[in-house]
Amino acid sequence: MQPAESTPPWVALVPLKPLGAAKSRLDHPARRSLALAMALDTAAAVLDAGSDAVGALIVVTDDRAARDALTGLARARGLAERLLVTADEPRGGLNPAFAHAAALARVLYPGWGTAALSADLPALRPQQVRRALAAAPVAGHGVLADAAGTGTVLLSAAAGTDLHPRFGPGSFAAHRDSGAVDLTLLLTDQVPGLRRDVDTVADLAVARALGLGPATSSVLAAAPSPRSAA
Repeated sequence: MQPAESTPPWVALVPLKPLGAAKSRLDHPARRSLALAMALDTAAAVLDAGSDAVGALIVVTDDRAARDALTGLARARGLAERLLVTADEPRGGLNPAFAHAAALARVLYPGWGTAALSADLPALRPQQVRRALAAAPVAGHGVLADAAGTGTVLLSAAAGTDLHPRFGPGSFAAHRDSGAVDLTLLLTDQVPGLRRDVDTVADLAVARALGLGPATSSVLAAAPSPRSAA
């Protein structure tokens, strides 16, 4: 009897705006530092999900400080070989950035599926990444709504499938209309940190109640704000 072939891992794709422009709706004095810290906590959770679930992480950003910090994070964990930080971010927003990362993934990791994630998931946990990717369809696309139910925090494209990102206002409905399988009801409350992206101080307070990652916690401890601590 031949052993079953193992399922290829996923390539996670995460875009990050230049830190000076990131999180413009987050009314906090440490907004720039928080944007980087949330990206670091997101990347750490993705990388720590295990190489059988996430074989590689591609971060698309043209911010040098972010590139250096992310590279340092991966090296500290001994996972540098699984992280690619590219500075070749196309101008035009999230969708060109995701498309750029997906094109790289097709070349570097043929036969692997791709999973586009938000960069602002400070309460994300590795097991939530594993759970969501295990639920992603093996053909076509899967989509997971944010906590509000209108945005997208995860878009998966199975091996051999183009990503076709439609991020932006109403992105969850746009991805569903394009044929993506809705993973939201299936996962419901199993992945609260994955569904809690942070755009405002109210979002940050909810993420804090879920349990923030170490980088975001450190920034808030160094620069407390009553607005963020509510």
